[in-house]
Amino acid sequence: MLDYSINTDHSPIRMIDTSFENYVTKRKLENSVHMNGTVPDYAFALDYELRSKLDAIPRFHSLCKKITSTIESREIQIINQGALKVGPNQFPEIYQMGVECAHRLGIGIPNIYIKGTPEMNAYTYASDDTSPLLVLYTGIVDRMTPGELKVVIGHECGHIHNQHLVYETVIRKILTGATGLTGNIIFSAANMSLMHFWTRAAEVTADRAAIICADNFEDVISVNAKLASGGTLNTTYQKTMDVDAIYEQLLMTLDNPTRLLEIQRDHPAFARRVFCSKEFEQCEVLYSWRPDMRKPGTRVHKKDETDAKCKKLVSFYKNK
Repeated sequence: MLDYSINTDHSPIRMIDTSFENYVTKRKLENSVHMNGTVPDYAFALDYELRSKLDAIPRFHSLCKKITSTIESREIQIINQGALKVGPNQFPEIYQMGVECAHRLGIGIPNIYIKGTPEMNAYTYASDDTSPLLVLYTGIVDRMTPGELKVVIGHECGHIHNQHLVYETVIRKILTGATGLTGNIIFSAANMSLMHFWTRAAEVTADRAAIICADNFEDVISVNAKLASGGTLNTTYQKTMDVDAIYEQLLMTLDNPTRLLEIQRDHPAFARRVFCSKEFEQCEVLYSWRPDMRKPGTRVHKKDETDAKCKKLVSFYKNK
């Protein structure tokens, strides 16, 4: 009797590495042209300038990575009990946004959850870029168009791609916990503004990732406007949004001493973010990622020029 069974020991399929880790490695290799060492080429220079100071602290990075990994593992179990996980058969359109952003940047597809909270917010936990946790509140899902929601997801993927969460997760715990401890008041007072300065710079980097992932640049601007207005800009009112008026708000901020109130904020003011994004719209790095986004006649700048302009935009000092 003939034996028709397949000998898997000699099957050529057996020699193919189909693991998810291999897939991520291949994606990273494809995007290596966009990496300067471990730093993505689009990253805001001030982000990595400030982060290098954290890297210089002996064993601080490895400690933060271990703490973040522990917190991430705990958070994914908590969120799994009280939110819906996005997948191919559940919120498939949102799942596809995550897939497209992850593929664009060369990171692992995030585990996206939708949490029943009315706030307009999204956040991420990730000790690496292999299988991160990304949470979207229903408030932001309900108020964003599909294109805008993709920008939000792209922004969070930018944090993952740049490994911001290794430090940000621990910094948040330090800054929220240390202020209530008498023994750490000196640490908190001396370092809180520096930590916030870095997280604000990191937001500029993540906004650039969002632009790279976006379907169009207009969605990037409207996301910031909606976040500033609480999501009141529906399809009708959004047509009246005026970039010149936003620029006037920025000038008002730059000329007023109350700009110093931002020192305690971990995100730049929305007008600063809008114009940092508009600077990146004219950066040559963007079009190395997205040549399809370049409009005829667009003049582009070198990245160091873009970074210098963005550094002035996020500065608290009045620029002459």
